[in-house]
Amino acid sequence: MNWFFWFVLSEFVVILVITPLLGRNWIDQLITWEREFSLAQVGFDTTLWIERTGWSMYAWIFRDFGLEKSVYEFFLPSHQQAAASRGLEALGAKWYFPLVQAGLDSLFGSIQRFFVRLAMIGAWLPVLPLMLVPAILHGMMAWRSRQYTFDYASPLVHGMAAKAAIWIVIGTPMILMLPVPIPPLIFPVFFLLLSLTLLLVTKHTMKRI
Repeated sequence: MNWFFWFVLSEFVVILVITPLLGRNWIDQLITWEREFSLAQVGFDTTLWIERTGWSMYAWIFRDFGLEKSVYEFFLPSHQQAAASRGLEALGAKWYFPLVQAGLDSLFGSIQRFFVRLAMIGAWLPVLPLMLVPAILHGMMAWRSRQYTFDYASPLVHGMAAKAAIWIVIGTPMILMLPVPIPPLIFPVFFLLLSLTLLLVTKHTMKRI
């Protein structure tokens, strides 16, 4: 499971280091691109539902419970605290505080996009059973027929398909925080790939288990 550890670690590096360095302007541009993709691919009503649902989830977790405010207050002083500071107030006003402010803005903006992208997945979830159920049933029927024939069930195909399915299941939530524009139609593609890999897993399972 070393690969999984490094995969998760690299994701946290992107979230906590690279995303703040890109700045809020990049996050705002990313939001614009994704909204344009969404309007073109799924229409206005679905885009509005995605944006509202994602924002509502973010607001409930990070604002209603005061988490966002607490983080800002921990890293940034209030106006009274900044005015009362001595010695480092110039450094804080011109360098440190603006840098931290920009980093926190881009970080929380990226977290907001995470929930919007999560809502994108939610919008496509009704399609998932329409892909998974026929694929798994077809794979089971093919596996059953192999038990009475000389058709060969490939352990190599079974193992590679199983690993691919794991990567899709783990990787899909991970990409939700990446600071790159993600069009809504990418998620049904992931669902289709997952269905195909599960079909191969089922089809190439050993004849006797």
